[in-house]
Amino acid sequence: MCIEAASQTLRIGRCGLSGSENAGARRRAGQSLRKRWGGLGLEPGNASDSSGRRVIAIALSLFSTTVVTSGLGFVFWAVAAHMTTTEVVGRASAVISAMQLIATFCTLGLHILLIAELPRRDGAEIKRLVVTSLGIAGSLAFAIAAGYAVVDHQVTKTGEWIYATPIGIALFGVGTAITTVTALVDGALVGVQQGGRQAARNMVFALVKLIALPVAAFAIGLSPQVVFSVWLLGNLVSLLMLGLRTKTPREWLTTIPSLRGFSPLWRTAAGGYHWVNVATHAPALVLPIMVAAQLGARANAGFYAALLIVGVVWIIPYHLCFAMLTLDRGNAEHFGRGLSTALRLCGLVSVLAAAGAPILARPVLAIFGPGYEQARYCLIAFAACTFAVAVKAIYIPVRRSQGALGTAALTVSLGVALELGGAEIGLKLGAVTGVGIGFAVAMLLEALCFWPTIAKARKSADQHVPAAEPDRGGQEREIPDIKRSVIKG
Repeated sequence: MCIEAASQTLRIGRCGLSGSENAGARRRAGQSLRKRWGGLGLEPGNASDSSGRRVIAIALSLFSTTVVTSGLGFVFWAVAAHMTTTEVVGRASAVISAMQLIATFCTLGLHILLIAELPRRDGAEIKRLVVTSLGIAGSLAFAIAAGYAVVDHQVTKTGEWIYATPIGIALFGVGTAITTVTALVDGALVGVQQGGRQAARNMVFALVKLIALPVAAFAIGLSPQVVFSVWLLGNLVSLLMLGLRTKTPREWLTTIPSLRGFSPLWRTAAGGYHWVNVATHAPALVLPIMVAAQLGARANAGFYAALLIVGVVWIIPYHLCFAMLTLDRGNAEHFGRGLSTALRLCGLVSVLAAAGAPILARPVLAIFGPGYEQARYCLIAFAACTFAVAVKAIYIPVRRSQGALGTAALTVSLGVALELGGAEIGLKLGAVTGVGIGFAVAMLLEALCFWPTIAKARKSADQHVPAAEPDRGGQEREIPDIKRSVIKG
């Protein structure tokens, strides 16, 4: 799904290095990378002179990968919908959403830390930092997932096997820990310029679970725990594939984690981005849990299908947001052109989504089978607030360019409460359709709050355009490097 794809978007960034520190880091990274991976075609590429083209190129590269993985995710759920009941699909999607929500939180921004720090490290330091990060995030994910399962069983009394039995709780904990680990592994691969392997891992994950699903359906039948196990199998096989391609597996297995100096490193490189990442993606993961708990599994099946479909559209502004994070925030002209390009593209996508949803909602949802069309008005409401979603996404790099990422994290986090509150009110008043409308209204209110900051930044950038040209004195702009592997991944 696009929930899967979207959760990867803000996980990639250069993490706030700036000024002389940033320039020095890039020089050291470039020298180190050329030494370690020379001849592999992984050297840094030249940045485009046009920030607008730069934003488009990076967003298109990210989206090309997303189209494949989220397309296979769409097929996965469509196959599940035709092989089992809407109740099983609704329950399974709620369990997987809970897993992804916990995993998103438990990454702790360490995937961003790895992207930022690994290019500046060598050999044993790389292994130690990766192993330490995996140990921290994986252990935390297992503990929180197990606790969540116990609390959910005690509070909801639904009798869901995966939350109600020791084996089920262990399965849920392991699945959540592995999902968290894969996010960090993807970050590490990007950090060491192995974006091709990162894309391959995601492809293997998507294909394995898609192949295993019908096999499991014919062999033992589908249930929420079986769907969850198929998901886990996909991640395990993808990690095994990476392990088999590793040249020094013994060194990795014998590396001892070390917490020395880890906390200040995390606060410097990833802390702010972590909370932005959680706040950005939490609503799409919490909503299916809310719907399943209050309206039932059958209602959630259609709702989750609608969220899958609109997620393909919403991922575009998220990718544009990431592309803007790579712009030179110290150059108002450069950043302003990228901002203008992102806004124009988001406006175009939003118009197409709003116009196309009323026509396409019913036939696309019908792909999943009878009963899913009930969510068509929810899908239309989601599509109608696409530009509001884009405004929220673009607000983050704009505030970062102003040196106020912490403020952005706090503001977006407060917005989550508004979104979930609006969805809850809508759920009480209008079931699944009400969730879509309530969420859309909340997003529009957020956009009204965020837009003045974006408009001011755009106006400020426009005012700098004539003044910036004479002062450059023919010198080349310093633009943060974009590694080929990031663009490919």
